[in-house]
Amino acid sequence: MKKIISLIIILVTFISCTTDVKFNNPGFQAYRDGILFRALDIKAYKSTSTGAISFVATAQDEQLNLNIDSGNLGTYYLGTSNTSINATYSSTFNSVSLLYKTNIIFGPVAKMYPYMDSGGAGYVSDWTMVNGVNVCSNSHPTTNSGSGIGLRLCLTTNASGAVTSVKVASPGNGYKAGDLITIVGGDGNAKIIVLNVEGSNGEINITENTGNTVSGNFKFNAINSNGNPLGDELVNFQYGTIYKVPLIAAP
Repeated sequence: MKKIISLIIILVTFISCTTDVKFNNPGFQAYRDGILFRALDIKAYKSTSTGAISFVATAQDEQLNLNIDSGNLGTYYLGTSNTSINATYSSTFNSVSLLYKTNIIFGPVAKMYPYMDSGGAGYVSDWTMVNGVNVCSNSHPTTNSGSGIGLRLCLTTNASGAVTSVKVASPGNGYKAGDLITIVGGDGNAKIIVLNVEGSNGEINITENTGNTVSGNFKFNAINSNGNPLGDELVNFQYGTIYKVPLIAAP
């Protein structure tokens, strides 16, 4: 009897798993402010002229749109000066309509561009090995360039003292995507651009594009863009998954 019961449990589990896999292929889901958002319908529209892809995911009373400017594999950053890459979330609960977008806003810096606009010369790296761990032993202030104040960066330099990359040590405040930042020190010519700021940022990562289906993952923060006081200031999406969503021609 025990063996029969065990066999029934295994069969039920197998059937449940099989049903779940079918339901999620294609699949699109994420955690919105810690609550599971799972699309009941997902479309991936591809532009025949530009190759841009627009994901439209709908659930009951909710819709999430992700837009990228190509279908190439790689990471697409949100909240930047490239507004063709964006995310929009809308909902209507109890007749309350909310709209959130990854607009360009002012705030503390979240991320700098991964490459320097100018490396300058005569700078010293801020990184030191401590107990086998590479730590920032100093951070460089920036000039009063850009929109905000207070940004400090940890620098990585090459043998000639040119800055090759930076990491945000202190985000400051009042900056916006696209601000050109000059770094104090060296010959004063090291410059880098703000990629995005806290409150409006994130990324869409395309990991597979077969030409017929597309897969990837995403995460982002977006701001309350219609100013509805009944909604929170921000919405946060984490652990987003795009799985084998069929590509269809944009209307």
